[in-house]
Amino acid sequence: MDNFQLDLGSDKDRWERLLNEIEAGNVVPVIGPDLLVNPHYVKNTNETPFAENIHQQLISYIASQTGVTSFPRTFSQLVFDENYKRHVRDKDKIYNLIYQVLTNIDLIKEINGEPSDLLMDLLGTKKFPFVITTSFTPIVENAMKSIWGEVRVLTFNNDPQGSAWETGGDIRTPKDLNYPSVYYMFGNACSKRKDARFVVTDSDMMTFCGSWIRGTGVPRTLTEALKNKYLLILGNNYSDWLFRFIWSALRTNTIDMKSDVIVNNNAEETFKQFLERLEIFFQESPEEVITRIKNEMQQRNSESTQSRSLYETDVFISYSHSDRSIAQKLYDRLRENGISVWFDDYSIPRGEGWEAKIQDGINHSRLFVPILSRNVEQESIVPHEYRTEWNIAAKLSLKIGGKKFIMPFAENGFDFYNNLTKLPGEFVEKNATWYTANSDLDEITQVLLDAIEDVKALENKMFN
Repeated sequence: MDNFQLDLGSDKDRWERLLNEIEAGNVVPVIGPDLLVNPHYVKNTNETPFAENIHQQLISYIASQTGVTSFPRTFSQLVFDENYKRHVRDKDKIYNLIYQVLTNIDLIKEINGEPSDLLMDLLGTKKFPFVITTSFTPIVENAMKSIWGEVRVLTFNNDPQGSAWETGGDIRTPKDLNYPSVYYMFGNACSKRKDARFVVTDSDMMTFCGSWIRGTGVPRTLTEALKNKYLLILGNNYSDWLFRFIWSALRTNTIDMKSDVIVNNNAEETFKQFLERLEIFFQESPEEVITRIKNEMQQRNSESTQSRSLYETDVFISYSHSDRSIAQKLYDRLRENGISVWFDDYSIPRGEGWEAKIQDGINHSRLFVPILSRNVEQESIVPHEYRTEWNIAAKLSLKIGGKKFIMPFAENGFDFYNNLTKLPGEFVEKNATWYTANSDLDEITQVLLDAIEDVKALENKMFN
């Protein structure tokens, strides 16, 4: 058995490829009963703890309501139990009993029917808009709705009448895989269709499998679209032959089966050998797989968010040291309002190259705010470094299009057209906010807050 265990840390190339394909939206999860709810442990007749999945919890609940004491582990065992048959008489009533439980909020809570932490961790990455479930319960659907809001529901109905699309069992185009959707591969117990059937017993499974093989109602557009996707199969601890069928039913003539990932912590040896021959990426621990996917996606999202922003600060303040007092006052007020500010006293560490840091600070600020005062007018014939800042900002403004970038903060009486001051042409008076010695800076603060929000809105349009 050890020959088929793959250490999560040893197969870096396959993991890197999987993560890259998840990031690109090319992976479709196929989620089975074992992943749907948190473990629920019970004791069987030998007093040995047993972890029930959601299907087994339904079996135990219905058994307790129908006088069954034999601890059935499958629905087939339940419906053929003598006590069940005496109590219910018609074994086909199992479908209605399951429907009644799954549509009763109180009973759902009683059987621990909330989506599991692992399921929410996986789907919460929002990297899997289209999900296939092999369970008839609505748990995957409920999890998707809590994460995405509106969700399209598709169901293979095993219906010989009409096409799969007409019966709500197929997508229209491959692009639909990008829309939040849940596909019930073996039927939906909570379907609004009165004639809808779903897989409960072994006989049901044989009937549904036969329909897939014959092509009756098979979602042809979906299966064709899946040829260009990779499957991540989780929580499907079915028998060897059934697991092979589920996988191959979705994988006919696929372009690259080697990139599928099958996670099964109780797989039969023959199935492992089958996967090994096909070079399928096999893992045994869904907890480790999902935790790694969640952590990696969070890390990538964090890095992406940081790299997507063109800016490191909101405002670059440019000023004459003769105006140090008003500049400090403006800096303090902006910081109090949560605005990040590039201010030379705090933004250039000792020993750093001044000009390079100035250039970088202007390039990575959303707004450039030059303080224009009468001191600046009087210093028109004296070299000052703030003029270098003006020219850098003016050149950058010409490159970035029509959004506001240079927003002067000007003292009342300042002359924008004084030839001796020689302001760059991009310093436009109409963009200025004016101040006096007694100004409380409320106006400039609000103006800059509004301008920053406008820039952020443009960023969102660019990157989303």
